[in-house]
Amino acid sequence: MQKNMIIAVGGGGLSAAASMAFLSGTPGALLFAYLATLPVFLIGFSFGPVAATVAGLSGFVIAGLLGGTLAASMYGLVHALPAWLVSRQSLLQTTAPDGQTVWYPVGSILASLALFCAGFIGAVGLFMMGSAESLAGLVSEYLYEAFGYMAPAMTAVELEGMVNMLVSMFPGAMGASWVLMLVINALLAQTVLVRMARNARPSPRFADLVLPHWLAWPMVVMAAIGLLASGDLRYIAQNTAIILAVPYFFLGLSVIHWAVRRLAFSTPLLVGLYLVLLISSWALLFVAALGMAEQWAGLRNRFSTDEHN
Repeated sequence: MQKNMIIAVGGGGLSAAASMAFLSGTPGALLFAYLATLPVFLIGFSFGPVAATVAGLSGFVIAGLLGGTLAASMYGLVHALPAWLVSRQSLLQTTAPDGQTVWYPVGSILASLALFCAGFIGAVGLFMMGSAESLAGLVSEYLYEAFGYMAPAMTAVELEGMVNMLVSMFPGAMGASWVLMLVINALLAQTVLVRMARNARPSPRFADLVLPHWLAWPMVVMAAIGLLASGDLRYIAQNTAIILAVPYFFLGLSVIHWAVRRLAFSTPLLVGLYLVLLISSWALLFVAALGMAEQWAGLRNRFSTDEHN
């Protein structure tokens, strides 16, 4: 037990250091920031939620020592808290009447992450509505500064056009990428632990992913407000709706995995699909729409029934 806690403290420190690696300015350091939750997931998925708590707290303290209060707060909110939440929920289990172990649904964890992120963005946006500067204005200022630093050769007209194109969906895109990176880190951790035979929970099948039905309501409400409202409220609703659509993207992918595994040459087809997703935003929208169709119409059950008939 003591050895596990020492490993947890070390993993938390590694996570905190990785989360702030990009501050060094070293090429490729941003990759370490993307993988900052991986050590906490490795500890949580193997040693349990208590060890994940220790890892998160040690990372929080070390982040504070390295970067101050703001760095510690950002580490706790962006990395430690969600990694602990996922680790805890992933290892919850009950026993079915037939004696089989039933693990907490992965779809519910994914929905909770999206709701957490959307709620945070929404709360920040609503808080700023009463101040002198709106969320859209803050995002615009950040983008001007970022592109001015990364692309100093851009003219004022080009810079303005780039910022105007990105500002409308920037918070939603960043929130969606945050959820995506958490999922990728969790998958990497589980894969490594399975290979080492140290996983506490069996790996769920991606093709069997199911989302809770309650997730549809906050997304529908935000989408409706985004269409009907105006100004800051519309901006906040549109971007939170983007984040709430992320679980449906994964559900759409699960439907595609379910369908492709029935075909020959499934691996090349999936590789081709992921390549298309990397270069086409329309493909991303199609997969998310497929996930929504699955949620409302039950495509997998319907076509499975048709095959049996």
